[in-house]
Amino acid sequence: MLSSTRAILSRASHRLPRHPAPLSVLRPLSTLRPLHEQAKPTLPTQSVSPHAPVGVDAALRAASDPSFTARPKVFDEFALTDRVAIVSGANRGLGLEMALVLAEAGARAVYCIDLPKEPADEWKKTSEYVRKMGGGRRMEYVCEDVRDQKGMWARAREIGDKEGRMDVCVAAAGILKNHTDCLEYPADQFQEVLDVNTKGVLYTAQAAGQQMRRFGNGGSIVLIASMSGSITNKDHAWVSYNSSKSAVLQMARSMACELGRENIRVNSLSPGHIYTNMTAAYLDSQPHLLEKWSSLNPMGRIVSALGAISLSVEVITPGKHCRLVGLLYLFACILSST
Repeated sequence: MLSSTRAILSRASHRLPRHPAPLSVLRPLSTLRPLHEQAKPTLPTQSVSPHAPVGVDAALRAASDPSFTARPKVFDEFALTDRVAIVSGANRGLGLEMALVLAEAGARAVYCIDLPKEPADEWKKTSEYVRKMGGGRRMEYVCEDVRDQKGMWARAREIGDKEGRMDVCVAAAGILKNHTDCLEYPADQFQEVLDVNTKGVLYTAQAAGQQMRRFGNGGSIVLIASMSGSITNKDHAWVSYNSSKSAVLQMARSMACELGRENIRVNSLSPGHIYTNMTAAYLDSQPHLLEKWSSLNPMGRIVSALGAISLSVEVITPGKHCRLVGLLYLFACILSST
């Protein structure tokens, strides 16, 4: 058996083509460097934080340098001190909560873009609350239609002219239409949802991104999608909403790929069932859904726009998509180091 196997291998080896290496590629032994003298691979370099050193690096520095002051520094990474942000759909609800978080994180100016000519009383009280925090931070209200591409570009340029920079964009404006059979869905209603939820998100991201490119300071763009863009909501006739949010997910990936080289990060967030003015209006027409939505949460409830604070989130990288149950302060992690 062994001899026959050797014979087969021998015959096979004779059939292999013989291709001697060209003399030009053969190197004399005298030219080969000893292994210990050959260049060693280098570790990948990491971006340097403006607050460096942090974490264990800071601890090691303190051990070797008595003059180094030990103090908590990790959360400096999430500070937005002196940054400028725009948030669409921020007159109330989810967008307003996000705008407030940015202000609390230290942004000096948060521009809240929405359709009403005058901000809601809720927005006015929140703006006053931010002013009382001190530090010169403020919220500004801007009336603009996210469906108007040129209008959005112009508003963002005006903000850039005034502030001299653009750092953060949260495209949160969105609408949800009534329960409608997908086979009977009116074309104009379908288009209306796409115009706000998909085109409006793109125009908002474009407007902010143009200013980030203009000032060359990089930045972070967050597109608000929905879990409905990734999963099918059983018993929910939301074909327009689901389609519009699914498009936002791929939009984020595509923009992240294009803009990453300019240090502009693009990510998407997908909230789960949360209680906002938009969902409240839908629940009014479908009251039985409140119990159903609540049952999908292990805690047996749907959450407010501020939502559950303590949830683990994956490490965020450009183009990353995170599905969240409720709005988290942790979304500020995406905006860190901008």
